[in-house]
Amino acid sequence: MKKIVCIALAVLMALACTAMAEGTNLSITTGLPTDTAPTTMVVQLDNEPGARPQKGIGSADIVYEIELYNGGYTRYTAVFNDNIPELVEAVRSARIINADVYSEYNGAFVHFGGQRYEGSSVYDYFNTMKFGKRWDGIGYDNGSDTSDFYRDRSRKAPNNVACKLQNLLNKTDWTNITCTSPLKFNEYPTIPANGEDVNNFVIPYRDSYSPSYVWDAAAGKYQRFYNGNAFVDGATGEQVTVDNIIVQKVEYAWYSGESDRPKVTITGKNSCDYFMGGKHFTGYWVRDNVGVNTVYYDDAGNEVLFNPGTTYIQLLKTEKAVEILG
Repeated sequence: MKKIVCIALAVLMALACTAMAEGTNLSITTGLPTDTAPTTMVVQLDNEPGARPQKGIGSADIVYEIELYNGGYTRYTAVFNDNIPELVEAVRSARIINADVYSEYNGAFVHFGGQRYEGSSVYDYFNTMKFGKRWDGIGYDNGSDTSDFYRDRSRKAPNNVACKLQNLLNKTDWTNITCTSPLKFNEYPTIPANGEDVNNFVIPYRDSYSPSYVWDAAAGKYQRFYNGNAFVDGATGEQVTVDNIIVQKVEYAWYSGESDRPKVTITGKNSCDYFMGGKHFTGYWVRDNVGVNTVYYDDAGNEVLFNPGTTYIQLLKTEKAVEILG
């Protein structure tokens, strides 16, 4: 098995080295060769059962899964850059934590409305931020073009908002937008020298919101599952595979004690679990304020370099722990 992994990594390494030798630029979101400037599209996606399987999610470079309702109910913030799908579904509303995630990338932010309660209003928060571009499917930003959002009649509201993402990409003026990313990458796929072998693990949000990952040694990637079933892209039917998983611990509170008004501490310092190359190791993250990007470290204080490819970032309450199954 280890021989298979080494062969797969060797092939990927050779491809990466060839690209670098030819002077190809590397993507800020995957570390893979690219010949285009970064144009990050950060999209809010639903994760209620009626929204599954999400269309277009298999094209995302980085996906955050975030608990937005107390009790383990999650949604996704998906970062598209290397491959922008023609359509994504189902787009949902934004919270303050989603805006804080967007600020790591500074491209275009795509959402369908947002929370407006006093004290947790994302629109009030928007007024304190700078955006490359913000596309609101409901149009509360006074001028956002909503013609590229529509209801998919084959699904039930509110889990059926589709967005023509390529259209929004082409309508965005990228001239003065400088996209960024918190992730740093190895030059080629690497098996971490430290850590333990882990082939199967679960992120315990709640029973009906249970992402898990299984290491595929032959492919050199993690297969993603949800509630024990293959996690697939609703547009292609293909199972999503992942190169890096970050389980980023965060502190939660709830405005006025209400379960749908999350207050997530995404600045400061907290612990992390990392999974890549079939290995699990631990460390911590640091983000001084929302004006700078998160930096990921291992326990020895070395900045973590991730393997080229797709990354899933699971924001998890500090009182919860990853369940290692094998």
